[in-house]
Amino acid sequence: MEELLAMMSLKSVSPDFVLCIGDDRLDQDMFETISTSMARSRSAELFACTVRQKPTKAKYYLDDVTEVIRLLQGLAAASDPAAAAVHCLASSSSNPTLGISLHV
Repeated sequence: MEELLAMMSLKSVSPDFVLCIGDDRLDQDMFETISTSMARSRSAELFACTVRQKPTKAKYYLDDVTEVIRLLQGLAAASDPAAAAVHCLASSSSNPTLGISLHV
């Protein structure tokens, strides 16, 4: 991830946001590394999420794998304006744009 962010920086391109999702103890290194890298670059918003609420270095959590899938589907729909309109109408969640809530 650090290499990807460095390469993007060299090309004067920055991501709109960075999303990393992990569900076990091994992902804690990823959360720490990406948080440190993003703090230095301050180029984009970081959404580090763990699956299920537990002690973690991630700022957010999603309740289960179903929420992860819904989040990814919502992001995919939001990247296509026509699909986003349909997705918003079908969603009954607290975030109608993505159809999912990130828990802090």
